[in-house]
Amino acid sequence: MSSNTDSDAETLRGAVERAAGFVYGNALPLVGLSLAWSVASAPLVTIGPATLGAYAAIDSLRETGRIDRRAVATAVRRGGVHAAALSALPALLGAISLVYALEFAATGGTLVGVLAVAAAYAAVYAVLVLIPAFVSLSRGESPTAALRTGWTWTAAHPTLTLTTGLFTLCLLVGTAVLTVAFVACFPALAFSLHVELFSSPASADEEQSTAQPRRTTRRSRSTNVHERPTVRTEHERKDSANRT
Repeated sequence: MSSNTDSDAETLRGAVERAAGFVYGNALPLVGLSLAWSVASAPLVTIGPATLGAYAAIDSLRETGRIDRRAVATAVRRGGVHAAALSALPALLGAISLVYALEFAATGGTLVGVLAVAAAYAAVYAVLVLIPAFVSLSRGESPTAALRTGWTWTAAHPTLTLTTGLFTLCLLVGTAVLTVAFVACFPALAFSLHVELFSSPASADEEQSTAQPRRTTRRSRSTNVHERPTVRTEHERKDSANRT
């Protein structure tokens, strides 16, 4: 447990350092990206596709030194509808929690209070799962595979997931105090951190180790399909003996 915690802390520290250097070296395009994200997500229902596009833009900026608009458009066109649907889940759970919380404040019922807490927990957990899921979705994964990635990552790294969520929340609060800074800085800082975190060597190694058994299974199935064992019948054996 201690070694896993130390490894998670090292992973987060490395991601924060790389994200800080990345933001510092690409401040101008990232400010533009933050402004574009703020405008695109203003209707709220578009926050999912806008976030998906922001992750794709940061990935292209990391790889090529510039924001590839075609890659961003491709990512949004391919996964925008799924991103919009997925982003509605935490909002729905949050609304349910708020309704139960208001009911609890009015009646003081124990069951209502428990349901309010449970719905709030589910909303927070959904947000934490969707962060790695959206990064994967922006990189071309199918919605099912992206959700699987988010789920397995969250389950495998609970401490790192929670710390990342708290760090993102601190960025949100810190930039929200300065209204202009939120619009111009929060998306760049938070999304760069997420992309760097899920591009870390530890993440790559884990993805490879997860993919390896799948490749092995597919290879073994392929071998079993193509292998046709030769079974000689009694008649064939007699013919062979006669020819000899």
